Amino acid sequence: MADSLKQKTISALLWNLIDRFGQQVLQFIVVIIVANILVPDDYALVAMLAIFTAIGNLIIESGFGAALIQKKNADDKDFSTVFWFNLMMSIGLYALLMGASPLIVNYFHEPMLTQIGAVVFLGMPINASMLIQNTLLSKQVRFKQLAKVDLLSMIISSAAAIIMAVEGCGVWALAWQPVILAASKSALLWYWSSWRPQWFFSFKIIRELFGYASSLLLSGLVNTCFVNVYSLVIPKLYPKRELGYFTQGNKICDPIVSLIYGSIQNATFPIFSGIQDEHERLIKAYRKSIRFTSFLTFPMMIGAICVAPALFHLLFKAAWWPAIPFFQLLCMGGCFTILTAINNNFIKVSGRSSGILKIEIYKVIFTVIAIALLLHQGVLAMVAGLISVRLIVHLINMIYTQRYTGYRFMAQLKDTLPYLFIALLMGAVVWILGYAINNQVLLLICQIITGVIVYFAIAYTAGSKILKESLELLKRRK
Repeated sequence: MADSLKQKTISALLWNLIDRFGQQVLQFIVVIIVANILVPDDYALVAMLAIFTAIGNLIIESGFGAALIQKKNADDKDFSTVFWFNLMMSIGLYALLMGASPLIVNYFHEPMLTQIGAVVFLGMPINASMLIQNTLLSKQVRFKQLAKVDLLSMIISSAAAIIMAVEGCGVWALAWQPVILAASKSALLWYWSSWRPQWFFSFKIIRELFGYASSLLLSGLVNTCFVNVYSLVIPKLYPKRELGYFTQGNKICDPIVSLIYGSIQNATFPIFSGIQDEHERLIKAYRKSIRFTSFLTFPMMIGAICVAPALFHLLFKAAWWPAIPFFQLLCMGGCFTILTAINNNFIKVSGRSSGILKIEIYKVIFTVIAIALLLHQGVLAMVAGLISVRLIVHLINMIYTQRYTGYRFMAQLKDTLPYLFIALLMGAVVWILGYAINNQVLLLICQIITGVIVYFAIAYTAGSKILKESLELLKRRK
């Protein structure tokens, strides 16, 4: 049984990593090509609508996807009910946002936002149309099929964005890309999935699922506002291009963050949900996943901070170099974002989704304090405040994880801090190379190779269990 769970988890993680890695590589390529054609102001225009799109998509999903995965005996009536609910919600939200376009335009003083919003907001009903197919594949741990869908749709949308940018479409390349991505993914899921909705709807089912999903929805709303609040604040106080720099830094950082926690979170949630009644086994499996997360997170994020100057100077035109410190700060905060997301995953498995909401309330309080204190101290100071809030929230999250799951605070530190220390040592060595090598291509190559060698050498010497298990797994597969 244990070996079966282990193999199932490994397979799920592997396909999630392939899926996420492929998507992030494609996204990274698109960012490089498109950013060297467009200007920071183009990115700022689309970023102004990000909070509305994110909140809309979250309301549409309403936490029902997680609720259906967590529910052991979910049947076709449950899936059909959620499908029709999400579809109607998405159409209503699109109409509401289009009606609110004059208010959005007046707030940002950007008349183009009405036309851009009409395109960008189309992604919401399209995303709603494929939620159940996506949820079913996740619940059935069929991540190989999901990976194929995600990668094919990303290839289509990436090609479209590049062609539009090259043809001089400007900001419309950014506006249409997520819509084309959603449409491609929805079409592929409907084509390859045998599930079709019944003509059935039950408010009773919605109420039952919403009991679990409501806390996830509210906590998700709070987190979405937290993540996107700067897209509301920055353009009101500073030049529009500053939001463009922040957005670009986030576009480069986010693929790394998403690759790690998205792969692990998507793979482990349905599997851990299947053993939620076996507490000791669940704790043991979760501790392994958090150690594996730390093993990947700290070297990748700290390494990204160190190679940032060479990376930007090599890949982007000079107009984007001011985004370097934004990227570095966001990578720093990404460490805490990843670990918090994985802990939230564990709390969700325990059925205590209300705990996540409580954590998000703390996040709101500290965010408001940080913005109030740093409002007029410059954009970088505000972003640094955002990173500080992420650290504080992660510490609070660890306390709640102990309370709800029994995974003790000190055990969490024991499982994560060794990898942080090793990554910091690696980062020091990599950073020093920046003062010794002037050629940017040679510097980037040397920094990456040196970082990998130093990190694994120290981890191996220190007797890392995760590294040892990974090496043994590779030997067995050979």
